Amino acid sequence: MSDSAAARYLAYPPGRGNVWIPTRDGRSAGAGLSLLTFSKPVPLALQFALFAAARVAGPWVLPGRRRRWRPPVAQEAWATINEQIAAVVGPSDAVAGYLRPQSSRAGGAALLLLRAGRPIGFLKIRERPGELMREATALAAFTSGDHIGFRVPEVLGTGSVDGLHWLLLSPMEPVPARPVRNIEPAGLSERISSRLAARLPRPPDVPAHWQPMHGDLTPWNLRLTRTPVPWLIDWEDAGYAPPHADETYYTATRLAVYGGTPPARTHGEAAAYWRDRVSRRVADDVELTRRLLEILGRMID
Repeated sequence: MSDSAAARYLAYPPGRGNVWIPTRDGRSAGAGLSLLTFSKPVPLALQFALFAAARVAGPWVLPGRRRRWRPPVAQEAWATINEQIAAVVGPSDAVAGYLRPQSSRAGGAALLLLRAGRPIGFLKIRERPGELMREATALAAFTSGDHIGFRVPEVLGTGSVDGLHWLLLSPMEPVPARPVRNIEPAGLSERISSRLAARLPRPPDVPAHWQPMHGDLTPWNLRLTRTPVPWLIDWEDAGYAPPHADETYYTATRLAVYGGTPPARTHGEAAAYWRDRVSRRVADDVELTRRLLEILGRMID
């Protein structure tokens, strides 16, 4: 990525700055804007407007101070990772980046690799391999030809350098994506669990009645781009949990973001499981976490 060293990037959105948007040209800037995962209507509308403006008028229309590109890892490790990635998908000439905002999780970055403004791969880098191994194992349970109501990325390659681990996935379309807020979660949860059961190893210490789950099934991880079939992304937390765990978490996060009343039929064990997990996180969005814990508490009763 020889051009990246001299490039300048916009850290967005203001205040958080965890998405790096390349400002070399309108197509690259648009690809960077596609990494934003807004759920509320107003910020989502602003994202679409900025995307259209950048593609038509160029990246200069994007507000904010430009910064010089800095790799998310040590320079020598970054150069080696680039060589390994180029052997899989060829060289890239720019990146758009996403830094994980949740401080309760292990550090890492996700990079959309670009060539002439077009994405060629989505690269995840972690200090510990567990999350990436879980994601690769979970994604292997699905193929692009499956009729399961959603799409998943394809694993293109994996590797490690100096204690850092990477996973390369096929990219989504480089356009703003809308969250899926009205899907029927029970059937979706069952399909996910059924597919993962054949691939995901069951740890010996989990209760016998627990079932496989996506582990982060939320409206913002179900994204609609150019087709009516959504992408289901971020499988790093795939594992085992009480029955209906994915269904419960999707319902609770949807209510926390968009409002509404918890359903009459709830699953108390799954709600208690999520309330415990959420309460132990270091919250990135304090108000959202407060609402989520309140809803989960009501779903337990």
